[in-house]
Amino acid sequence: MISKLKDFYLSRRDFISFDNVDYTDVFDPYLDEKEANPIMIIGEAPGANEVKEKQPFVGMAGKNLDYLIGLSKYDRKKDILITNAFPFRTYAGNKNRTPKAGELKEGAKLLLEEIKIVKPKLILLLGNSAIKAFSYLPLENAKEVKNFKRNSINEFNFGFYKTKIGVTFHPSPISFNRKDIRTSLEKFFKEI
Repeated sequence: MISKLKDFYLSRRDFISFDNVDYTDVFDPYLDEKEANPIMIIGEAPGANEVKEKQPFVGMAGKNLDYLIGLSKYDRKKDILITNAFPFRTYAGNKNRTPKAGELKEGAKLLLEEIKIVKPKLILLLGNSAIKAFSYLPLENAKEVKNFKRNSINEFNFGFYKTKIGVTFHPSPISFNRKDIRTSLEKFFKEI
């Protein structure tokens, strides 16, 4: 799985062509340490910090995610694969921006290929962009994810395998003293 996944990551830029996108490869630095079928955490898109470090979730949201993973019973390096709904940094001027619908639709095709390779035992969608991108997967039942309650885990059938999908908030609001979201995320990660 690891060799195939690395090859896939390095080929993604060949399938997407948008303006105002930085095509630097950003992916989980612990690929060689992963157990089979890890939990897949899907965020929005890499930001400037992630591009600089060439790995996902290294900025403030990454510190928040590390904190939340620490509340779970899982090991970040072995049990969890972190990826993004759109694999490359989207920007306006020198600032990060939320990926546009067209970008998320193209990213969803790549995300499905990544899921086929990894076959995660659990997929966690962090925030609206991840939920939207997942709903764009070319599967009949993909739009169902929009109806899943926040902080819930649901059965999902891809057709080629079955797994569980967890839907929750993106960890960035923790930095803005959103106590309601912080409490909700902490409870969710303790229970997964």
